[in-house]
Amino acid sequence: MMKVLINAANLHRGGGVQVASSFINELPFVSNNIIKYFDIIVSSEVDKNISQTTKSFFKNYKVHNIFGLKNYKHNMGLFDNYDLVFTIFGPCYHSIKGINLVGFAQSWIIYPNNECYNMLSSVEKLKFKLKFFLQKNFFKKSDYCVVELEHVKQRLTKLNIFKDNQVDVVYNTVSNIYFSPEKWEKIKFESSEKIKIGLISRDYFHKNTNILPKVKETLKNKYKKEVDFYVTFNEEEWLNKSSYFQENIINVGPLKVNECPNFYEKMDAIIFPSLLECFSATPLEAMIMKKPLFASDRGFIKDVCLDFAFYFEPTDPESAAAVINGFIENKNINELDIKLTAAQTHAKNFSSARQRAVKYTQIIENCLNKEENSHV
Repeated sequence: MMKVLINAANLHRGGGVQVASSFINELPFVSNNIIKYFDIIVSSEVDKNISQTTKSFFKNYKVHNIFGLKNYKHNMGLFDNYDLVFTIFGPCYHSIKGINLVGFAQSWIIYPNNECYNMLSSVEKLKFKLKFFLQKNFFKKSDYCVVELEHVKQRLTKLNIFKDNQVDVVYNTVSNIYFSPEKWEKIKFESSEKIKIGLISRDYFHKNTNILPKVKETLKNKYKKEVDFYVTFNEEEWLNKSSYFQENIINVGPLKVNECPNFYEKMDAIIFPSLLECFSATPLEAMIMKKPLFASDRGFIKDVCLDFAFYFEPTDPESAAAVINGFIENKNINELDIKLTAAQTHAKNFSSARQRAVKYTQIIENCLNKEENSHV
């Protein structure tokens, strides 16, 4: 009998947890016979976002944490008895006897000369280069790959990491939780009379969060605008920030997927200052929630957001402050509402969680069929 494993045991934070949770929660509603052959393995962080109905749907649903190459021996054999293992976001560091299908979202690998490297010390640069060289080689051991936008597929094939026929594109999207207000959970939040601008993100280097206190300072000193910036860092990330950052930025802590809509509700606008992405759902989430979006003037964001965001140069706090101030000064409420409504429509039509689950499932089926036909 055919056996397929959906592997989300290696996802512990950020957008990967959200994508994995959304996909797995959608599976019981996908009309495809192959799903009855699926086993599920998730990290404890992903598990927090999986509904009880979904857990009951699968005969074999397991919570198990994998952290890269740590405890390698302890994880050996986990993937042995499957015809196909789909690691929602790789790489998978363990040997897989069946078909090895991975999701790819590591922008540092496909853009090896990105601008972030210029901001690192020589030692940090070397560490990053080694880390992503290792990851790249593990990705290359995979049989097939799924990416979230066409530019990622183009770069993977150009760099000979995968061949064109090994890569499928499935658009990222917002979780269906955004269309189910009855499932939203409220967060504890100290209200403020100031303008509130938020960012839901982990504190990865390329997220460029250190710009935020400088933007706040410029808005106050140059434009006389009082703005509070809110982030969602975990305790370790927060403690690693400078005292200057901690004194100027408010941290609400990490959020579960069903708490994110309430965070957006409480914000007046969202900021996304990232320097490097394959894809991020944050801009789409902001648009779905009809929140103004201040975003990096970079192709990976403009490809998704088109003209619906307010763009700034992410390496320049003055640029971000000027764009935010211009927005605050603009009193044309009708014009803004038209733009936000159009942005919301665009985000809704971009893709859907159900469509993504259907496409992932079809890709799994196609990979199994390709392998079967190759032995005929």
